[in-house]
Amino acid sequence: MVSNTSGVPDAPTSGLASFPAAGFTPQQLGYYFPAEWHQHEATWLSWPHKEASWPGKLHTIYPYYAHFIKELAKHELVRINVADEKMKSFALKHLQKQGVDLTKVEFYFNETNDAWCRDHGPAFLINPHATDHKKAIVDWGYNAWGDKYPPYDLDDVVPTKIAQQLGLPVFNPGIVMEGGSVEFNGNGTILTSTACLLNENRNPT
Repeated sequence: MVSNTSGVPDAPTSGLASFPAAGFTPQQLGYYFPAEWHQHEATWLSWPHKEASWPGKLHTIYPYYAHFIKELAKHELVRINVADEKMKSFALKHLQKQGVDLTKVEFYFNETNDAWCRDHGPAFLINPHATDHKKAIVDWGYNAWGDKYPPYDLDDVVPTKIAQQLGLPVFNPGIVMEGGSVEFNGNGTILTSTACLLNENRNPT
């Protein structure tokens, strides 16, 4: 179930209530994190809109951001979170100026506090042997880098909203983490930093 430049997908009405299976970890169900270099279908982005992140310069980044999307779209789908139709139209204007192939761009109506989708976006698990859901999403707790840049309530729920739009199961491990704070090799090894993940402003216990 995918969206396109003229709309967004409908959230599923059934099929997820009994999944993930209660009491089972993703690993026990056959899921794992793919390697950073694993072939993927799309890159997820959130359209920049927070003036405080680029004080006095927000308007200057859009041509470069659109050019970045143009390069991505040459090789894969680009899925962009936008707040509403107004933001979508604004984004389309800049993408069209850069000559982006809009057949490779999909918009999803997911309002965000900020634009850092690598940190607040969905983390995908895969299970090639699953008979039903071959992909799942992990929804980490997200608190904007240790509560440094509130509010982050909208960003925190983005992964679950995307899972609903794609019809995928969601795992909620109860860990505060940014997606950009971890790297995976696909074989069970993680590269991260205890100074980040075990900091008192994230996971003190």
